[in-house]
Amino acid sequence: MSHHEDSPEFLHNRKEFQLDRLILFSDAVFAIAITLLVIEIRVPELHNPSERELLDALKERGLGVFAFILSFFVIGQFWISHHRLFGYVTSYDNKLIWLNLNMLFWTVLVPFTTGLNSRYGGMNIVWVIYSTNLAMIPLANFFIVKYITKPARKMSVITHDEITKWYMIKRCQIAFLCFMLGVVFALFPWAITTILSRLIYLLVFPAMRIINRKHKKALVAAKAQI
Repeated sequence: MSHHEDSPEFLHNRKEFQLDRLILFSDAVFAIAITLLVIEIRVPELHNPSERELLDALKERGLGVFAFILSFFVIGQFWISHHRLFGYVTSYDNKLIWLNLNMLFWTVLVPFTTGLNSRYGGMNIVWVIYSTNLAMIPLANFFIVKYITKPARKMSVITHDEITKWYMIKRCQIAFLCFMLGVVFALFPWAITTILSRLIYLLVFPAMRIINRKHKKALVAAKAQI
């Protein structure tokens, strides 16, 4: 027997289907953004092919390759965070859709700013643009976390889970801080700050591992108290 279109069960199932569409659309955007990154890594054209000339050409593309690798794993990290976050979401509204689109906007911009790095990575202004782009993604995720965990909205299963809320928020804050430090360092013309502006992002990955461990320990401790 088919359910009437106005029945609570039908509406609930349709809501779940629409939420799945939102998640699948987001996954597709992440996948496309990661794929587009490699387009800027072009095979060098050699006028007088030799091993020396090839090595020199690859060396010139060093910053571009570094930016590609960094962008690939950063987008991968944010996809993991997005996948985990929306695994807790049980409902949605138009504002959540727009908050998610805001995050996806900054994500699809990464191939462009990575391309700038591939060509003009020696300029500090390029790293300011690139770092700002990366910083906007965890900031956008932060707004999503804060929005869906408001008890009155009843949008997620972690509304009253303070440990998981802390975990999701800290991941956003740490990533944002690392990328904004990259912006700050790139604003100064000194050699040491220029180097730091390029390398500071590498702190994101060990920092995330530390947060993951703390989250697991907190969950174990919470279960032990039950």
